[in-house]
Amino acid sequence: MIRYDKQSRLLVLDNGSIGYVLYVNEAGYIETLYFGKKLSDYTELLAVRGGEVGCSSYYDPVKNEEWSYADKYRDDRTPLEVSSHGLADKRGAPVVVRGADGSFVTDLRFAGVRRSKGAPVLEGLPCAHGNCETADILLEDARLPVRVHLYLSIYADKDVLLKSFRIENAGRKAVRLVRAMSMQLDLPRRNYDLVHFHGRWAKERDLCRDEVKDGVREISSNHGRSSAEENPFVYLQERGGSADRGEAIGFNLVYSGNFKFRLLSDKFCGVHVTYGMNDEDFEWKLAPKEKFYTPQAVIAYSAEGTDGMSQAFHRFIREDLVRYAFDGAYKPVLFNSWEGCYFNFDTELILSYIDDAATIGTELFVLDDGWFGARDHDRAGLGDWTVNKKKIDLARVMAHCRERGMKFGIWFEPEMVNPDSSLFRAHPEYALGGEGTLGLGRHQLHLDFANADVVENIYRQMKAFFDEYPVDYVKWDYNRTVTDHISRALPADRQGEVYHRLVLGYYALLGRLTSEYPHIMFEGCASGGGRFDMGTLCYCPQIWCSDESDPAQRIDIQFNTSLGYPLSSIGSHVNDSPVASYAAKAALALFGTYGYEMDPRKLTEQECSALSETTALYKKYHGDVIERGTLYHLLSPSEGNTMCMQCVSRDKSASLVLFMNKLKEWDIFRFVRLRGLDAKKRYACSFDGRTYSGEYLMRVGLNFSEEMLAEFDFRLVVLTEA
Repeated sequence: MIRYDKQSRLLVLDNGSIGYVLYVNEAGYIETLYFGKKLSDYTELLAVRGGEVGCSSYYDPVKNEEWSYADKYRDDRTPLEVSSHGLADKRGAPVVVRGADGSFVTDLRFAGVRRSKGAPVLEGLPCAHGNCETADILLEDARLPVRVHLYLSIYADKDVLLKSFRIENAGRKAVRLVRAMSMQLDLPRRNYDLVHFHGRWAKERDLCRDEVKDGVREISSNHGRSSAEENPFVYLQERGGSADRGEAIGFNLVYSGNFKFRLLSDKFCGVHVTYGMNDEDFEWKLAPKEKFYTPQAVIAYSAEGTDGMSQAFHRFIREDLVRYAFDGAYKPVLFNSWEGCYFNFDTELILSYIDDAATIGTELFVLDDGWFGARDHDRAGLGDWTVNKKKIDLARVMAHCRERGMKFGIWFEPEMVNPDSSLFRAHPEYALGGEGTLGLGRHQLHLDFANADVVENIYRQMKAFFDEYPVDYVKWDYNRTVTDHISRALPADRQGEVYHRLVLGYYALLGRLTSEYPHIMFEGCASGGGRFDMGTLCYCPQIWCSDESDPAQRIDIQFNTSLGYPLSSIGSHVNDSPVASYAAKAALALFGTYGYEMDPRKLTEQECSALSETTALYKKYHGDVIERGTLYHLLSPSEGNTMCMQCVSRDKSASLVLFMNKLKEWDIFRFVRLRGLDAKKRYACSFDGRTYSGEYLMRVGLNFSEEMLAEFDFRLVVLTEA
């Protein structure tokens, strides 16, 4: 898949579907010649590198000025893999090093390449695995004693690339990294729309589409986490493209902290992308012989619409990123206690919840916040991870779950502490921030996970709990952003490392626990979807998508999230929101991980029946069709009044279709063409009881043309091979 020809100086990555081609020019810079569908002859690219453009240089040893047309290279226009910084190229470099002399000039040149099987392992960071090859490209700075390894990987079975850097100080004096992003991509055109996903708490991942024009566009987070305000998943879509037509290039980052996606289009009308950790408030002291690894950037390519890109991301996450050993196995129907009782419970109430939850098919009961320390409200107890035995008999609750044939799960928020806690009273220095007034969020402080002693303290508390209470599931919450980013464990000249070290501490704790307790399924959460990213997915196979379960918002949240993440990762529950029927809410939750979150004692017999019907569909079809099947986005709620998603099993023998409208709508034609079926198969359709050919369903479609659809009316259609 990867080959380098020294004579032509072409480095080609080709998996039989796509090609990514680099050229090492005479100056030692790596030019990006091509990214797109596979070509039969890549040497033809050399003929169109550009016209002869002269450049002049003053060569100090010979004291004269020279003008060169040697290699058709112009350092402010040529598409490059790694731009320089502080020289003529002003487009923006992914890596900037400040030398011991204080200069910011960074000028990385090609010094060799090696090929290896598999993806690189990045110290301290989550990273991908799977069937890929990697080009390890060595770059050396023309002035500084700095060596940089550019890791560039291509997958054999999916149109996905990985990019990251390893930066080494080969000198005798410390240098400082002031920018350490993960990738650069230059494209020789700008006929794209840039699509990103912004929002806030309970309204995560609103789709925003901007035409790429002259200037700089940045999508970023400086909240200390990937954030609800901007998700790290972004993509470029060929202008005029659709779900099944046109070029789409998706970007994501295997990282859970501050990030920046920066796009520049200048006078030459190309696209220059740098992507990686946000360089705001970032500075990393790199001592002699030390190495720094940047997170992996993931690029998915499709020449056949955004769904091709989405499906590549979905397969990559399920097959090459998630490390939970039982991710492909059946996932139990989950019931979470939070929205039913919040902090106000005792043992008898929870036992009654378990009994009533069993009647709607619950297989995993989760006790949320309020079981530990002095935790009767959100102003106390965080940091004290011991069971409040006066409030809850946890051993009895767990035994009752086993008697009802259920698994048991529990809630943690390991990275936070309340000032009103034993941990904070004993160790106020464990909280992030300097001396004096500290900012609170949700009545809590952020623990200093840049301090290894803090991480070890929380690890020992959690380990003691898991050893005494063998739980099956953990909901890992994170309910505030990072402020007061000062670590009392770090010296003054290392405070620029705090944001990144907090993330490394998170990975260290989560990685250690998932390794020691591989049977426990950890689910990520951050006030809902505030840390929905590939870094977390490496350890947590699913993430609570949003605290908003009302279909009025949830339709958009789930649909947009699924453009970059598989449905198997999207935590989705049925709650007691009065906006829509329980049947409608259950159908929407089915296109996620599926679960419940309400007071089960208040359900009517009719509501229990509606939920049980959807639960039966979950148990029969969810694994093959939704979790491991192929997702198609048929109608976007961002573009109209209706949403429609379709999942098809890998063998194309079954399909589930969810059609849902938002506002009340009168009689119009509603033919929805399906996709992904076998044209020659015949399918029994639950919607009207008829049998159709796959060809008919894909060319004519399902007919939802009715006189009137009320608000959040839906049609959940099951297609099975006849």
